[in-house]
Amino acid sequence: MPTCQRTAVIDAGFETVWAFYDSLDELELLTPDWVGLRLTHVTGPDGESAPDSYEVGTEIHIRTRLLDLLTGEPWVVEIVDREVTDDEAVFVDDQVGDRGPFAEWRHLHRFVDLGEKTMIHDHVTYRVPGAGSLPVSTPLLAAMLWYRHRKTRSLLE
Repeated sequence: MPTCQRTAVIDAGFETVWAFYDSLDELELLTPDWVGLRLTHVTGPDGESAPDSYEVGTEIHIRTRLLDLLTGEPWVVEIVDREVTDDEAVFVDDQVGDRGPFAEWRHLHRFVDLGEKTMIHDHVTYRVPGAGSLPVSTPLLAAMLWYRHRKTRSLLE
């Protein structure tokens, strides 16, 4: 499957960066306007609406409007893995079945404490319906990850 990944070092402490990424507000803030992303709702693993953090079993319901032209179908991703220690945090979201624009989608988010700085690493694997394993979306995903890291710097450094 095609992959897209990006790593950045943010001049902010691990606790600050992790607290920001573990909140529901970060997704819309860190997505470029041209994607037209908005959260329609988030459901926690126990069924609660708008939970405080991304726990395993949390479902995130998204709508997009790419380039303000193409209205995307509803997209649902679920947090399928999460591990947090004193100096590292990882969570993984997968598209739920066929409830989104991809045939398959997995996004690993990793945060590592580097003292007064934090390393952020995003790794996305995906497959586009009808395109087999062609990496047709990689340039768009690369631009989105670049934007996420740049925006994180502007908000947290």
